[in-house]
This record gives sequence, C-alpha cells and structure tokens, in this order.
Amino acid sequence: MVSIFKLEEIFKGKSSSFLEKEERRLIELYSLNLIHTPNEQSFDRITELASRIFQAPISLISLLTEDKQWFKSCVGLTRELLSERSTNRDESICQHVLLDGDPLVIEDTHLDERFKHNPLVIQHHIRFYAGAPIITKNHHIIGTLCIIDVKPRTFTQDELQTLVDLSKWVNTEIELRADLLERTMNEQSIRTLYEVTSNNCLTFHEKLKRLLKIGCERFRLADGNISKITGDVYEIIQTLSMSSNFRKTSDVFPLHQTCVGKVIERLEPVHIKQSALEIESTMINEYVGAPIFVNNAFYGTFCFFSTDQTFRTITNSDLEFLQLMTQWVGYEIERLLVHTELSESQERFQQIANNIKDAFWIFDVEENRLLYMSSAWEEITGRTCEQFIEDKTLWDNIMLPEDRDETMEQFQNVGKNKEFDYRLTHTDGTIRWVRNRIVPVYNKDGDLFRVVGVAADITDAKINQDLIRKSDKLAAVSQLAASIAHEIRNPLTSVKGFIQLKHNESCSFKELILSELGQIEDFINEILILANSHLGIQLNHHNVIDIMSEVLHANKEVSQLFHITFEYDPRANVEIICDENQLKLVFQNILSNAIESMSNGGTIHIGIGMENEEYIYIHVKDQGVGIAQERIAKLGEPYYSNKEKGSGLGLMISYKIIENHKGKIFFTSEVEKGTTVKIILPIEHLA
Repeated sequence: MVSIFKLEEIFKGKSSSFLEKEERRLIELYSLNLIHTPNEQSFDRITELASRIFQAPISLISLLTEDKQWFKSCVGLTRELLSERSTNRDESICQHVLLDGDPLVIEDTHLDERFKHNPLVIQHHIRFYAGAPIITKNHHIIGTLCIIDVKPRTFTQDELQTLVDLSKWVNTEIELRADLLERTMNEQSIRTLYEVTSNNCLTFHEKLKRLLKIGCERFRLADGNISKITGDVYEIIQTLSMSSNFRKTSDVFPLHQTCVGKVIERLEPVHIKQSALEIESTMINEYVGAPIFVNNAFYGTFCFFSTDQTFRTITNSDLEFLQLMTQWVGYEIERLLVHTELSESQERFQQIANNIKDAFWIFDVEENRLLYMSSAWEEITGRTCEQFIEDKTLWDNIMLPEDRDETMEQFQNVGKNKEFDYRLTHTDGTIRWVRNRIVPVYNKDGDLFRVVGVAADITDAKINQDLIRKSDKLAAVSQLAASIAHEIRNPLTSVKGFIQLKHNESCSFKELILSELGQIEDFINEILILANSHLGIQLNHHNVIDIMSEVLHANKEVSQLFHITFEYDPRANVEIICDENQLKLVFQNILSNAIESMSNGGTIHIGIGMENEEYIYIHVKDQGVGIAQERIAKLGEPYYSNKEKGSGLGLMISYKIIENHKGKIFFTSEVEKGTTVKIILPIEHLA
C-alpha cells in the first residue's frame, strides 16, 4: 500500500483530478493481489500465444504501479529485465497507454520523438511496440498486453484488433482470479464468524470484541466501534482501537461529532473516503459502517475507521460481510432484551401468584375428601369449590388425558414436598397450565393425614416460553439464510455472467439455464426477507383490492386445473401504505396453501373490508382438509409445515412480512371442513 502523501510526491505538479483518478486505479490494482506474485500459467499462456500469433520475440503483461512497471508475465526478456521483472514507470512505453486510454502502436521508435531517446529503446534496442490496455470491470486501466520487436514492422488494423481481443482474455483471467480470492476470503471470514458467535464459553461483550477484531483485520482499518444511538447521543457499547486509546466503552459523543450521518440517512452499509472528520483532535480519513436493527427499529451502528491515509479497497462483498455481522449483533441484542423482559415478567408473575392469586386447597387423606378450595380455583378452571366437592370425578375429567396418569400418581404418592405441572380444561374451552406445590402434613404419630397444596395458573409463562423459542428459532434461521444466500450469490452471479457473455455463440440450452438461474435468484431473494426484512422494503400507497385481483388472476389457470372457483367480495376500496410485492407474496402463499388443501375442488371465498375504521381485513376461506387445533399454534415457526413435504418457509416469510407491516395473521380451522386465514393491516402509515 502507498500513502497519499507519497503519491503527491511522485506526481508533483499533477492536478487533483489526476491524483484522485490514480488513487482509485491503484486501490483496485493492489486489491487484485497481482503485484510481486509468482508466475501463473493462466497468464503465461496468453503471452506465449501473443508471441506466436504475431511472431514477436517479446510479449508482456505489464502492470503499472505508482512508480514501477511490473511484468506479471513475460516472454523473451533477458538479463536484468528478466530477473527484476520490472522497470521504472517514467521510462516505460506502456504508461502512454495508461494515460491515453487507447491501444498504442509504434512501428519504428527511432522515428518517434517521444521514444527515440528512451533508455529502454537505447539499451534494449526496442524498435517496434504494440500495446492494448487491460481494463477492469470498474473501468480502470491497470496495465497492458504488449508485443515488442527489435526491428521495425507494420501492424494492420486486424492485427491490432486481435491484440485487443487477447487483452480482454487477460481481463477475464483477472476477474476469475479475483472472484476466487474473494470467495476464499468470504469462506474464511464466515467460518471465523460462526466460530465466535456459536462459542457458548464467551460472553456477549467478549463476542463483540472478537467481531471487531475480525472486521479490523478484514477491512485493514485500525479502529472499530459498536454503538447505541438515542436521539442525538452516540454511546459506545464496545470498541477496539489498534492505533490509539482516545475512546473506550461507555463513552458518549454528540451525534454530530461522528461519521454515522450517512448510515442513518441510508439505513444500509456505507463506505466514506477522506471524511476529514475530527474527533478529539484525531482526523478520521476512512469510515465503513452499517446500521444495527433491533425489533425492526434502528438501534445503532457497527463501524470501522482509520486515521491514516493508506490506500485500501472496500468491496461490495466486504459490505455484505459487515451487514452479516451487524445482523447477528442486532439479533443477539434483541434476544437479550426478550430474555430480560421475560425474567422481569416471570418475577412479577411469581409475586402476584404467590401473594394474590394462588389457589389453595386441603385434602383429608383419612376421609379421602376435599376439605377446602380457595376461590382462585374458579378463575383457573371456571368451576366452583362446591362442584369439586360434590363430584369427586370432576378433577379427573377436566385434566388432559395425556397428563392424567402421571399427575394422579404425584397426588397419590406424597412423601415429601414436591412441585409439578399439568394441564386442565377451563369451562370456556381453553387449556390452562397449572403448577401445583404440595406439602404433606403428618399427625403426632407420624402418619400422613392431610395434604396441603398451592396451585398457580402458569399459562402466560408457558406462552412466553413458546414466544422465546420461536424468536430464537427465527433468529437462527435468519442468520443461516443470510449466510447461505451470501455464499450462493457470488458463484451464481459469476455463472450467470459468463453464460450471458456467450451471446454470439450457439448454446441450445442457454435460455433454459438462464431461466433456472433466475428461479434460484428469486428463491434467494425470498429467504433474504428473513435476514433483511427491515431493508429493501418499498412503502407506497397501494389499493389492496388491486393487489389481490392481480394474485387471483395469476392463479386462474391452476385453480381451474383443480376445479376450484374464487368467490371474491371486496368491500373496502381504500389505499394503505405497504410494499406491494411483499403483500403479493403473502397473498400468493395463502392462496397456494388453500388450493393445495382442496384436492376435490370447491370454492375459495376471499373478502376485503374495514375493521374498526383504522384497519383493513383480508380473509381467505377454503373448503379443504383443515388443520388440527394443536397444529395451528405452531404455524409460522421455522421448518414447521402442515403439509407432508412442506418446509414452512412460505408461512414463516408471510408472518414476518405482516409483522413488518404492523399487522397480524389469524388462523381458524376445522378438520375436513376448511381453514380461514384473516389478515389485519393498519390503514395509516407505518410508524
């Protein structure tokens, strides 16, 4: 790497625009890792072919750094040029190709005033030169493919075009090499990221520290921060500084003294060069940062920066990896907050249960009868104490059959204090979880004569545990989805790009291949909704009736195939603010499930209307096989499907989309009669 100060020293008197262009060119050249590397057969084949085609004694692939012309591949060089594999840039003929941007042909250097006194021409007897620029995908000229002869010669336009075509071959080899290096680096980074995040021996802050170190090493930036932003206040929650110690964890800055403005403005990863922002007398010259989202709301930033002026390049792949790390941080903060809230909720619940709503009971063992039940039992079961006393079988009847044997054994074999959970059926039809703590009471002879119990309704706590379980599953699936999509996208893009390059060649399966690759890309975009649900959402005013009509039209043929008709009853012609494509995906998933459940045909009823003037509802009612009640609660969980070969991905994505639109999905169903899906969406803008 070279300092900007050195660049200004080398090119004294050059304009600022020239220096900026040269800086960008050098950044990409060094990022390709081609300078001072061993010979590579893929490049040597090109120079050897060029030498044979043009009958030229010398053929070179040259790369131009700030002060040298370095030969990546060379045929025909002798003496010190071969051993050094480089010359000074200001003596090279290739630098004129770099400056002009066009191929250069010199049929006789002795007749060209620019080159007849050139040291290379004089010392190595160069009389003929032809060079074509090597242009990267970012339109930077990093060097040339050239042929050299020790005698003058003419060069036709067809020969020049052949040389240009060979230079494009060099471009392709460089891109393939860069893709391989980038893919290897991504694999190593993701492996390291997984090892850190899955290490249960590390605390959350220890993991953050290691993630900062991973980022500093990958981006070659000396400092890193993970921040929480509240209003105009920037608080560091973890930091790593390899260059200085002017900041530490828990430090607080006014927001305007940081580089996060662009991150907040775009809500996506950003790369800022020469920001020239001063923090505590320290000048920040390069900054890379990404937003952290917690519960789909902006929380803070994950960023790296440097105070030096060293050249470095930050690729799109680097920014995607930063986003991957940032997503994990957001999910982990979200999980910790949920666990904290759950712990506080459980503590409050225990206080209430132990002091106010505990249900007490006393059972006489000798007389085998219930002596007392507190009124709290009526809230738990919907039945009075008198009903339990009058009907001794009532207790057995309201207990769930799968819990009955084990629970009754607990009651009958009371030798010491014990605690256990079981389920009861309330009179309203709901299932209630009950935690019973029982204490044996002995008479003066040491015989058990009574059992005292204290029971609490722990249904809410069980539901909270299920919510935590679903949240953890979704976080794990989202991170895995981002990792898999990130890994697939790079090779997929390369494959698709090179197939499209064959536009002038015959390929009988080309359209089919491109079509299949397009389907893979669509699938990747769908699973990325799980990892990047807060990004890429396009909110605009849309009419829900129009969106549903388009989905129904798209399903017309498949419904006819299954002898299914649609009964569409739209009653609320209003617009809401939403992402049209994401709502289409939800409606398509629900309609597909309805159609697949109706193997014998029938009618699907679709209705749209107002709900309490602030919401709009969409309901889809089918006449399919239905869903058992115990399975409805699991719908939308990762990898859970009501279909024999389903993955559950469609409903999981649908739940996430509706959640991001501040809406809700409800399922009601009866086996062999059908299922109704009801979606509630707010009419006002999403806050």
